[in-house]
Amino acid sequence: MHEAILKEALMLMFSLAVFTLVAVMGLSMACDVFQGRGTPKLYALVHGGMALLGSALVIIAALQGDSRVFVNIGLAVAIIVVGIYISFQRAKGIRPRGLVALHGATAVVCYLILGYFALGR
Repeated sequence: MHEAILKEALMLMFSLAVFTLVAVMGLSMACDVFQGRGTPKLYALVHGGMALLGSALVIIAALQGDSRVFVNIGLAVAIIVVGIYISFQRAKGIRPRGLVALHGATAVVCYLILGYFALGR
C-alpha cells in the first residue's frame, strides 16, 4: 500500500474514532435538552473541541489528496455553525429542540459518510 494512502486511511480511521466519542457525548447532551436538563459547560466545550479535532483530521486527509471527504468538510461546517448557535441559545436558557434534532441528524449523515470512506477502502 502506498505510504500516502496509508496515512489518509489512518487519518480517516482516527477521525472516525474521535467522532464516535463526539456522537456519544452529543447524544447525551441531546437527551439533556429534550428532558429539560442543563449540560455542564465543560462537557459541551469538550464535545465541541473533540468535533474540531475530528474535523481537522478529515481536513488533513483532504489536503493529502483524499477528495472524497470534501462532502464531510462541507457538512461539518454546517454542523459546527448550528452547534455554536445552539450553545448561544442554551446560554440564554432556550432549549432549541428542533435545531438540536437538525444538528444531530446532520451529524449522523456526516458520520455515516465518513465511516463509508474510512472503512470502505
